[in-house]
Amino acid sequence: MDIGTISSRYAKALFSLAKDKGMEDRVYENMRTLAESFAAEPGLKGALSNPIVSAADKERLLKAAGGLQVSDLYMRFIRLALQHKREALLPLIAYIYIRLYRTEKKITRVLFDTAVPVDEEIKAHLEKKLKEETGSTIEFSGRVQPELIGGFRLRVGNYRIDASYATQLRDIHAGLLKNR
Repeated sequence: MDIGTISSRYAKALFSLAKDKGMEDRVYENMRTLAESFAAEPGLKGALSNPIVSAADKERLLKAAGGLQVSDLYMRFIRLALQHKREALLPLIAYIYIRLYRTEKKITRVLFDTAVPVDEEIKAHLEKKLKEETGSTIEFSGRVQPELIGGFRLRVGNYRIDASYATQLRDIHAGLLKNR
């Protein structure tokens, strides 16, 4: 069984149906929340693969993992996945749906990590500049990572810029050890 192919078919079918019904935005939010739930709670995968947990309990878990207000289409899809015993594929299906949606809507995901909190004015300026450069809608998320010491890490799609002090210090350290 090729889980990538199966997951892709389920995600494409859901995206196509959601698009036809004009619900792709709402389903996107549900799938994003579902993907975040899988990332935040590793026990969710275990509960879904546990044969002792009933289908009704799995449905309730997935409804809660999809957000506070889930769409009817999302719930119908969850029931279908449970009926066909595809619940183990849901993390990958969610990821593929998100990717399809972002591609269709020309959304570029930007991750901006800094050592200290950055004020909203700087974030808005960066988002505006990136929108001008890429011509895409920007989905911006930032994290504070004190281990960077200073500087920043920026990820735009597949491009990465690491201008953190921690990386620069690590590079200097490696260079000094190399020249011994």
